[in-house]
Amino acid sequence: MSTLTTRPSAGVPRGSARPGEDGSGRPLATTAALAGAAAALIGLVVCMSVALTGWFLADAGAHGDTTDALRVGAVAWLAGHGSHLVLSGTPLGVTPLAITMMVALTAFRAGRWAARKTVQPDHDDRALAVAVATFGCGYLVCAVVVDVLASQAGATPVLGRAVLGALLVSVLAGGAGLAAGSGRLTAWVDLAPGWLVDVVSGALAGVLWLVAAGAVLVTTSLLLSFNEAATVLSGLHLSVGDALSYTVVMALFAPNAALFGVAYLAGPGFAFGVGTTVSPTAVSLGVVPALPVLAALPDEGPTPGWLVLLLVVPALAAGLGIAGALRRQRPVAHDVAALCGAGAGFLAGVLVTILVSLAGGPLGTGRLADVGAPGAEVLVFATGLMSVGGLLGAVLQNWWRRRRGEDLADPRDDGRSDGRFDGPPDGPPDGPPDGSEPTVEVLR
Repeated sequence: MSTLTTRPSAGVPRGSARPGEDGSGRPLATTAALAGAAAALIGLVVCMSVALTGWFLADAGAHGDTTDALRVGAVAWLAGHGSHLVLSGTPLGVTPLAITMMVALTAFRAGRWAARKTVQPDHDDRALAVAVATFGCGYLVCAVVVDVLASQAGATPVLGRAVLGALLVSVLAGGAGLAAGSGRLTAWVDLAPGWLVDVVSGALAGVLWLVAAGAVLVTTSLLLSFNEAATVLSGLHLSVGDALSYTVVMALFAPNAALFGVAYLAGPGFAFGVGTTVSPTAVSLGVVPALPVLAALPDEGPTPGWLVLLLVVPALAAGLGIAGALRRQRPVAHDVAALCGAGAGFLAGVLVTILVSLAGGPLGTGRLADVGAPGAEVLVFATGLMSVGGLLGAVLQNWWRRRRGEDLADPRDDGRSDGRFDGPPDGPPDGPPDGSEPTVEVLR
């Protein structure tokens, strides 16, 4: 009597979907193109829904019509991609970074979904590159169509900037999602040297620490100036619906305010108008628009000398970031730790400069044509302070762990925390020194 069993199919992990199930039979490139278009439409629908709700809250639809509210939502979606709006010849170019964060997260999740939905054992870098290209194409088509439909007499989004922003969002955020969902991102991290992973992760952590510090600074300043902000808001004589819509619009620029706080902590500060300066060493503003959030700006004139101590914050943020990254591996030589810390701090300073540059833009012509931080000065101050902070943080973290008696990492393991080493050993291979074949004894 014999028992027949079914041999399990090779190449498909147990519990995973098979090709052809749930739409996974489509090629990755096709699924990525559909995901790119879906990501663009999801972000567009969210912006239009918020604009439509604000229109009803403002005057219950007494002024304008539904298409006007939907067009405002479409323009806001384009503005989240960095598109300037030319309103009766006046450029409005400050990007609402809250919308940018939303569309980037949507693109990332759509890309990850597309990669996970398509089960293919041959996901390689070439297939991933094609998928990123098709994802970007689907996203770009939607962005161009929205820009053309949203344009009208007196209010025209800038097509070139919209296309560039949509391309960056789809390629960077959507490509990261595709790489994460297909497993290529994990493979790249496994192949990268351990020191490079520590530098990048430490830099990203340092950037997050500094942005959080900037947000705390702006929030604290706004709370201390709450009475002035309430007075400005009451002077606008807004209804309840108008005030709620106004608050939502201001919230879209909350990340911009946090990044202005980062520029302030870095030293150069920022400008809110031509010829103005807001920094720890000097404040020169003049007349500012009647916006409640601007009540958080410091008073004009000389600043207290102790504000210079705020320059320690970027260095501290970089030190905390690299210290947390190096904690995952065994201690190394102090010079290696110092190089990793300085590299992570420098990279963090570059990333901070890019983010701060995205927060500014023109708010009209004349005096409000210059709103933002000086990029070159922020780059010099941020890279210098964060490089020093990263170096000190890495060396102190490494010294403390060596002082506690932890074993040093093997220099042959390329700095990896798991001690793996793929290269040849230092000594000769096992076997007789004369090069003859080893003798095998047979026990009878």
